Amino acid sequence: MALSLKFNEKYIDKYIGSDEITAEIIKHKQLFDDGYACKIGPDDRKGWFKVDNNADENMLKRIHKVADKIRSQSEVLVVIGIGGSNRGSMAAVECLKYAHPDSPEIIWAGNNVSATAIERVMDRIGNRSVSVYVIAKDFNTVEPGLAFRVFRQYLKQRYGDEYKERVTVCGSEGKGNLSELSQKYGFGFLPFPEEVGGRYCILTPVGLLPCAVAGIDIDVLVQSARDTEKYLKTADAVNNPAVRYAVARNLLMKKGFYVESMVVNEPDLEFFARWWLQEFGETEGKIQECIYPDYYVNSEDLHSIGQYVQQGRRFITETYLRCFKTHPDKKVPSSDVEDGFGYLEGKPYDSVNRAVYNGSLKAHYDDGVPCLEFICPDNPDEKLFGELFYFFLFAVYMSANYIGVNPFNQDGVENYKKNMYDLLEKFTKK
Repeated sequence: MALSLKFNEKYIDKYIGSDEITAEIIKHKQLFDDGYACKIGPDDRKGWFKVDNNADENMLKRIHKVADKIRSQSEVLVVIGIGGSNRGSMAAVECLKYAHPDSPEIIWAGNNVSATAIERVMDRIGNRSVSVYVIAKDFNTVEPGLAFRVFRQYLKQRYGDEYKERVTVCGSEGKGNLSELSQKYGFGFLPFPEEVGGRYCILTPVGLLPCAVAGIDIDVLVQSARDTEKYLKTADAVNNPAVRYAVARNLLMKKGFYVESMVVNEPDLEFFARWWLQEFGETEGKIQECIYPDYYVNSEDLHSIGQYVQQGRRFITETYLRCFKTHPDKKVPSSDVEDGFGYLEGKPYDSVNRAVYNGSLKAHYDDGVPCLEFICPDNPDEKLFGELFYFFLFAVYMSANYIGVNPFNQDGVENYKKNMYDLLEKFTKK
């Protein structure tokens, strides 16, 4: 099989060439061979590397069963989680939900400690029937922990003792974790695999259940991820687009381009860009010599940060995701007001959006901004998201290996938590 996702190196040729990328891959052949075999990094965090470890036929049936129950009893599913626990499913749901208007609405909670945010969720639920899905691997993170407490109280008030039928939890098994609560109080349970870290969990029950409830065909998504896994693991490293991307972005960093911004021209893909940001930021951000990830949503951001990218200091690489949602019948209407836009009358909005994309890419490249590009089929669907998810998981693993950081830890996050807990303890004593 071939990937529908294509990697284009054309717009970085002012700084590095294809031959330079190839030479670097050959130079580090053993490193990439070890990456193909998933030999690098702690063994207890490699479960994501093979899709079927946590999304085989039996697990998919189990997820479907839970999703069918939620869909039958609720108009809303509140997903409580933070960071990697929800960004993957959020990326797919927020892009694909419009194709499934009759499915329950997914509302995200537990990703901050804002009282206002909790109230906003309650307001959005209104009088609609509701279920809750709580994701917490070890159930020691404040944001989802407090949100779950709020929504347990809320569900009890609405549904009495039957509230437990509307709660599904996803976490590690063992004492003090959500599995223990599920057994004690009768909540539904799905496993958060021990050998998969949060930001790698989209192709596990963690990320797949919200997708299934939202009407997304997770069987197609997972099969596409399997196909992508097979392709990337059998492609020669020199011709492997994920490896070439990992090397190209870091070669650009060595030439002074310390920021990489994912660029999307469809607002519905913003949450995918946010998922990508987490994958690379949390995976690689542990040494001084690493890339800072960012993202832009055009055309809006062309009228703000776009000016800086165009003519400001040269330290930014842009990675364009050429992917459009097409609506050929949506055209610029006629007008009886002389507004100066008559030259666009009758043109499809799609063609205007493509002109923005191509015009900005060319302008930035011509002005000296290195631009990586991923070319995708129009109208993103389950197949494309399966490709995107596994491709970038594989790519970030290869990139982290290449710069010599542990792909799976996040000690900085744990340090902030420690300080927060110390402050909360002092507050409690006071």
